[in-house]
Amino acid sequence: MKTLAILSRKGGTGKTTLAVHLAVAAWRSGRGVLLADCDRQGSAAEWRRERTVPGPSIFAAKPAALFATQLAAERAGRDLLLIDTSPSANEDLADAVRCADYCLMVLRPSFLDVRAVRETAEMVSRFGKPGAFVINQAPSRRNGKEMACVGEAVSQLSGMGHPILPIGLRARVAYQQAVAEGLSVQETAPSSAAALEIGGLWRLVEARLWPAPEPELGPDF
Repeated sequence: MKTLAILSRKGGTGKTTLAVHLAVAAWRSGRGVLLADCDRQGSAAEWRRERTVPGPSIFAAKPAALFATQLAAERAGRDLLLIDTSPSANEDLADAVRCADYCLMVLRPSFLDVRAVRETAEMVSRFGKPGAFVINQAPSRRNGKEMACVGEAVSQLSGMGHPILPIGLRARVAYQQAVAEGLSVQETAPSSAAALEIGGLWRLVEARLWPAPEPELGPDF
């Protein structure tokens, strides 16, 4: 079983929206998924209550009990434990990072978000965990070019010791509409740009959690 921590010290980054969408994407790909809702607001649990169709399991968990949650998920045969963390709580983030096989650090392309994510990046590095940044709620390109705020965010993140995933999420109403129904954009609008974003992002994350084995070398090597 693998554990993926979704991290943000700042509220409003869309962390829970990303967490539930990745949980559904993983579940749709055949993974047994448990989403541990450690956010004190319980937003992921609220999303699950709105859901009227099968999907990933949600469990309200306390950060200090994450290790026990991991063991229970593994005993239940889960493939993936996603942790939706609480913002602005260093101790809670530290518990999630300790348990994680991979960390996604979520931010919007803004000065305050970039500034807030630096401490999270330092924590992930301190614990020796692999991770990456995910830019969320990015404005759409204009005339095929990224807005200046996106380029500025990428420039600042590049010096923080972790890669930036090449697929982020745009600011799209479709995400919020899907969440309000307890669904994901892959379910409400499967051919939409938002669904393609989530599908592509999940494949990137999945490849990092379960990397392809190195090919065996033949006798000539």
